[in-house]
Amino acid sequence: MLNQGVAYLLARLSLPAMLGMILFSMFSLADTWFVARLGPDHLAALTLVIPVQVLITSMASATGVGVTSLIGRALGRGQRAYADNSAWHGLGLSIIYGVLLPLLGLAYIDELLYCFGCSSQILLMSKGYMQILLIGAVFTFVPIILCSVIQGEGNTLLPVLISLAGIISNVILDPIFIFGIGPVKAMGLNGAALAGVLAQVLATALAGILVIQKKHFLSWSWANFDPSSRVLLAIYKVGFPTLVMELAGVLVMGYMNRILAGFSFTAVAALGIFLRIRSMMYMPVFGLVQAAMPIAAFAFGAGNHERVKETIIKASLTAFVFMSAAWYIMQFHPLSIIQYFSHDPALTILGVNCMRLATVFIPLIGPVLILNTVLQGVGRGFTAMFLSLCRQLGFFLPLLIILPPQLGLNGVWLAFSISELLAAILAFFIFVHLWQQLQNRPGRLPLFTQLGWLYFFQRLYTWLKWR
Repeated sequence: MLNQGVAYLLARLSLPAMLGMILFSMFSLADTWFVARLGPDHLAALTLVIPVQVLITSMASATGVGVTSLIGRALGRGQRAYADNSAWHGLGLSIIYGVLLPLLGLAYIDELLYCFGCSSQILLMSKGYMQILLIGAVFTFVPIILCSVIQGEGNTLLPVLISLAGIISNVILDPIFIFGIGPVKAMGLNGAALAGVLAQVLATALAGILVIQKKHFLSWSWANFDPSSRVLLAIYKVGFPTLVMELAGVLVMGYMNRILAGFSFTAVAALGIFLRIRSMMYMPVFGLVQAAMPIAAFAFGAGNHERVKETIIKASLTAFVFMSAAWYIMQFHPLSIIQYFSHDPALTILGVNCMRLATVFIPLIGPVLILNTVLQGVGRGFTAMFLSLCRQLGFFLPLLIILPPQLGLNGVWLAFSISELLAAILAFFIFVHLWQQLQNRPGRLPLFTQLGWLYFFQRLYTWLKWR
């Protein structure tokens, strides 16, 4: 992690993750395809529960990001016992969350669904799905945290394989429980939820086995577990900002569902299809993110700021290329994609229009995601939180309030694109500030001098060489 070339490490760590995550997303789309066979109302009911799904995975992922960053920096400094202790804290937090969140969610389930735009027309469908989802939440928390621990050691392949095993199991179980096969009765949307929980149970078991058998840097020695508020604070110095970012996304998504439900539940279903497709297009960048985080954390922990900068440059350019390819597909071939999920003409038209208007500036979001990840990796979680909150609450939410009354549904779709453009502009200034901090130059110098343009262009060719 400290001696091999950055390009080699990005390729070795990200390519397996990219492949696995693309397959993961394709199987996830298959899950959406099965639900879409039930009709637009069922797809809308599933979409209205997405904020709760995002909330569960966000809480786990936020803790996992903090654990990954902390373990990476500790290992970069050679502190293996401290890294062990961090892993134990992460596992403990995942179990606590997995018990407390379902208790709160089940107690206020109706209020949550109405808050997210649900109506009496589809309440029972959404409620049944959400109840099963909450009951099995602990099997979402634990594997995500364990995968984050593995990623913190610099292994990005095993987390993807664990996730892939879970989603493949989900796709196999979906038709059995949704439509019924043999002695298993058709359960509709509830069957999709049950299939998902059972798949996560498998992922949890697999993650536990691999963590024990595939130890690399960590020993998982119980002797290294020392309950400490300092470890928790270190995890949430990075993880809490991530949690706030994700919670902001949940609130915005819930508000957006309410707006779309005011137009029609077909519009809600169109959003559901778009979000799953966009998620698949993001997967190569998410794979790159999984590689960039431990590389940047290790390098920063070892005091090698040049290596951190090289990681930013290489990963950002690669992310831009990936998202440009996604932009081309979604701008020029949206009908071919939407028709796989919809046989309803109204849903197809809305889906195509959504995909084109919501992805105008999507290539810019690749470098933004890389910058956000590097900020977390080097312990600047609150700066990452500021960038994400500006994107969600400073740009996207106001646009959702302003544009729909003027442009109708098109205003909702355009809010995605305009907010991404504004976020990219803000990210550039944050990047300049981070670059200044990584320069290791004392004193207050003019911005042009601090940024070091001559030095930058001298190094740019070397940084971009894929070696």
